[in-house]
Amino acid sequence: MKNRIAVVGAGIIGSAVAFELTRCGADSVDVLDPDLEGELSSTERNAGGVRHLWIHPVNAELSRRSIEYFEKVREEIGFHQNGYLWLYSQQSSALGEKALVLAQKRGLPYEALEGKAITARYPFLDKIDDVAFGVHGRKDGILNSNALKLHYQNGAKKRGARFQDRTLVKGIAESGATVQLMVSHPPTGEAARESLKSPSHWAGSELLTYDQVVICAGAWSSEILKSLSLAGITKPVRRQIATFQAENLDLTPYGMIVDTSGVYFHAEGGNCLAGIVLKNEPEGYRFHLDNDFFETHIWPPLFERSSKMERLRPLTGWGGLYSYSPDITGILGPVPGTKRVYEAHSFTGHGVMHSLGAAAVISETILFGAPKTPEMAQLSRDRFVSGRLLDERLHI
Repeated sequence: MKNRIAVVGAGIIGSAVAFELTRCGADSVDVLDPDLEGELSSTERNAGGVRHLWIHPVNAELSRRSIEYFEKVREEIGFHQNGYLWLYSQQSSALGEKALVLAQKRGLPYEALEGKAITARYPFLDKIDDVAFGVHGRKDGILNSNALKLHYQNGAKKRGARFQDRTLVKGIAESGATVQLMVSHPPTGEAARESLKSPSHWAGSELLTYDQVVICAGAWSSEILKSLSLAGITKPVRRQIATFQAENLDLTPYGMIVDTSGVYFHAEGGNCLAGIVLKNEPEGYRFHLDNDFFETHIWPPLFERSSKMERLRPLTGWGGLYSYSPDITGILGPVPGTKRVYEAHSFTGHGVMHSLGAAAVISETILFGAPKTPEMAQLSRDRFVSGRLLDERLHI
């Protein structure tokens, strides 16, 4: 008999898990999602950056394993390995120095840039008197996250995975040797988009039975796991992104740049894209772009960094959800108190760059009993009980 596995969520993580499960030999995989188009999915609303630079080894390994694969399919997923540049002020220099030392010890191609070395490589950064130094990683870059998600989905489908649209998992329970999922189906038509913001209100339900289940529902994962009496340790928080035009400035040859202010920016479809973490952003399922976001939070720091950024024209923007864990690191592994339920979510904006590595870890755990890299067991939610947090401050 086939071992039936359900993956809850078809975003970048859920699609990657289906891809890896089928690649590792799983013979029956269903992926359930209320909106396969992903209109409100974090996958469609992120900046697309991927990097190797991390404080904790487990995060560095997830990136290494993922980016190694991205390099093999770079044309299909639009992966441009033009590097990352992190700029540090005197106040943040200690963190930058720590990150650089750890990266170099791991054998990663990162280097420190100071003063003229920064402007020589990035000539448009001509206002850097307040910059202590920069950290540059030449193997980092930008990719098309939607293309990567479709790559995962297409690969999984070719090996037999089934993707089910308009299917919301509202509850989960173990029953003997199986797992039961209570699912509802959202409305269609004009009300569909608004209903996706509040899926708990969807009416109607049916039961689906599987042998194992993986929760990959991103910012909605905690809502599903409540039915297992698990404490809600993660929270959904909006992150905003704006696009704009800059006269006489082409960012295409460059990768991601992270300013001392926290503003990050890169080329995007012939224009520019930028975002920033707003420290006072309230928790909640919010997707709009604030009217003053660009003028208040993006343009002033860019103006202070480059004379090429003095005349900018805002274009559009959006809000998307980060699922924040207490230590800004993903939750990956068996769900405590269960035998057949697993989870892979709350990567706090790292889902794209960790997707293949995370999917490999969860697939190895389900199919072979444990991940091939034992250190990955640290990513289980058990760490929040034991107090062994993986606090990760590099979270752009």
